[in-house]
Amino acid sequence: MSSRARDTRGPGRLRTFERPGRRPTGRTGRRSSAAGPRLAAILLLLAVVLVSGTGVLVSGDTPPSIQSRLNPLHYESEITQAAARNGIDPYLVAAVVRAESGYDSDVVSSAGAVGLMQIMPSTAEWIAQREDWQGGPADDLTDPALNLELGAFYLAFLIDLFEGDMRSALAAYNAGQGTVATWLERAGDDRLSLDSADIPFPETRGFVERVERFRALYREVHPNAFLT
Repeated sequence: MSSRARDTRGPGRLRTFERPGRRPTGRTGRRSSAAGPRLAAILLLLAVVLVSGTGVLVSGDTPPSIQSRLNPLHYESEITQAAARNGIDPYLVAAVVRAESGYDSDVVSSAGAVGLMQIMPSTAEWIAQREDWQGGPADDLTDPALNLELGAFYLAFLIDLFEGDMRSALAAYNAGQGTVATWLERAGDDRLSLDSADIPFPETRGFVERVERFRALYREVHPNAFLT
């Protein structure tokens, strides 16, 4: 285990940001009968886009070219750099960003988590005080590059701490490492990995499952996004 993982004192729980749903609005009026099929097609397309935008994956039968448009990547350069510096998969970082903030760098959760990877100010302060942190002051969590560096650092720390078990690391990113350690103890048999059934918090279980789906989806529809 690396020196990063030996210091197991970590920050508090990171809370995910949930966007409230949007109700589509529109004007009603008289339409010609010829406009019916065209309007239906437009509404169907809008429904697919809205479903995708809320984080629900579209059908596996959807062509990859459409999947890639419905599930775009953002901040590819910054994600590539942050992931490389911390030795983790950039697709994992991108998946966490989408699950946490939907690529909104200014969003702040009700719990106070900020930015792309929903970093708590206390977490940022804890990271900035560590000897193995190579970045600068963690003072503007809405800055995309800094937020991604902090989030990637913390993910790498958790992956090391839980000896490479990605599900445990992701659960700890959301619920806190002490909480996940308790779940592993309850699972018994000296377990170092979690199954979905071992995660009692619906929010955390849903977060882990979304990240896993987004990571697999991004690998499939954006296979060359993070080539260096």
